[in-house]
Amino acid sequence: MENSRLLELLRTFSPAELTAFGKFLRSPYHNLREDVVLLFDYFFEKKESKPQSGGQANVFAKQTVFKAIFPKDIFDEKRLAYTLSFLHQLAQNFLVINELEAENDPAFQLRLAKSLRKRGLERHYETTLKKAEITLESQPHRHLDYHYLSHLLHLERYESGARERRTASRHFQELADAGDLFFIANKLRQSCTALMHKAVSEANLRLELLDEVLAQVERQNLTQTPAVGVWYFGYRALSEVEPRAWFVQLREAMRMYVGRFPKAEMREVSTLAVNCCIRQINTRREAGEQAFWLGQVFEIYKEGLDNQVFIENGELSRFTYNNIANAGLGLKAFDWVEDFLTKYKDLLEPRHRETAYLFNLASLHFRKPDYERALELLTQAEFDDVLHNLDARRMLLRIYFDLDEVSALDSLLDSFTIFLRRRRDVGYLRQHYLNLIRFTKKLLQTPAQNQAAREKLRSEITDCKALAEREWLLLKF
Repeated sequence: MENSRLLELLRTFSPAELTAFGKFLRSPYHNLREDVVLLFDYFFEKKESKPQSGGQANVFAKQTVFKAIFPKDIFDEKRLAYTLSFLHQLAQNFLVINELEAENDPAFQLRLAKSLRKRGLERHYETTLKKAEITLESQPHRHLDYHYLSHLLHLERYESGARERRTASRHFQELADAGDLFFIANKLRQSCTALMHKAVSEANLRLELLDEVLAQVERQNLTQTPAVGVWYFGYRALSEVEPRAWFVQLREAMRMYVGRFPKAEMREVSTLAVNCCIRQINTRREAGEQAFWLGQVFEIYKEGLDNQVFIENGELSRFTYNNIANAGLGLKAFDWVEDFLTKYKDLLEPRHRETAYLFNLASLHFRKPDYERALELLTQAEFDDVLHNLDARRMLLRIYFDLDEVSALDSLLDSFTIFLRRRRDVGYLRQHYLNLIRFTKKLLQTPAQNQAAREKLRSEITDCKALAEREWLLLKF
């Protein structure tokens, strides 16, 4: 039972959800089986228990669980399976009902209006639908869900009017307009997502009707609609060869419409804007361009922190934490980064908190450079995240080389090679780092006075397509 779907599901419930689910199970409307309640209570009591070793009984072994629920009966695996199945189904029902109750007021009122219309309660229906319309228009957001709900409300009005053969044509035009806006905004959003996927994979995603959508936006000047504008400018910034003017309009729209989107969607828009910048940083070599795009990444992250866009369920993703620190370090904003690392550390997921903090603090001192403090931090922590592990070894490689710690460097190069060959989760980065190791060894073995050999090596480094720390290596000539 330890690896059952039921336990996997229940372990995702928050303490508040578990308490609410216990009340849900005790309601005769939802459940009449006492064995299901007993099974849940057993889980609630033992939920923190870990699998046992050394011959001790696992609290979630089938026989142990059966004995707790049916203490006077002989073990019956089929009977236990039925109880598990009932509890699993009720847990899924609970999640659905929770989602329905969490819906915003317009969505809830719309569902209620549909039910009242089916019962022929015209007065109740009109009052409820009007309330849904007023609530939708009075809330500040003008995001995709707003346009979707607007479309559904107009559809409800149209279906009601068509049934009574009154005002159907007027409602149809409103229905068509609302549907068009939702479709256009959603198509642009999907197209932005497709471009971001294409940038990191070989996927060839089709974008049907996109040309017609782009033309419609321009023809009707729909960029004034927040949900259309941000995704339209975002798509242009991602797809155009010269994206800077489009990106500037995207940033203006983001600042203008920040209160028009819920945090989740604004986080998605911010991620899109960051991806635009990263693409340019990776392809533009002009110093001015690099500085502009890196500065924009930093500004997007700072604005997102100020607006709490990147805080989700009270937590900051460790990946976002890393990216923000990297952006600040790229601009040598060392004091700001150090303050940020400390200020937001406690918002990281507990199991990754200390290693993420230590890794980024090490990166900070490495960039300053304060190699002594960086070495201390890098050697005192074990980085379970593969990217942290790779970056930590990369920093150690540079530190040992620059400090002329040849023995430590030789040992690191050997262990780094073994690590890369054994790991299957580093993807394309394996070759980048293997080439870094190869060229570092060659650099150590090529005498400074052998100019011909050094020039040949420099040319090889310049021409190598998959290579980490290319700029640093070239500085060694």
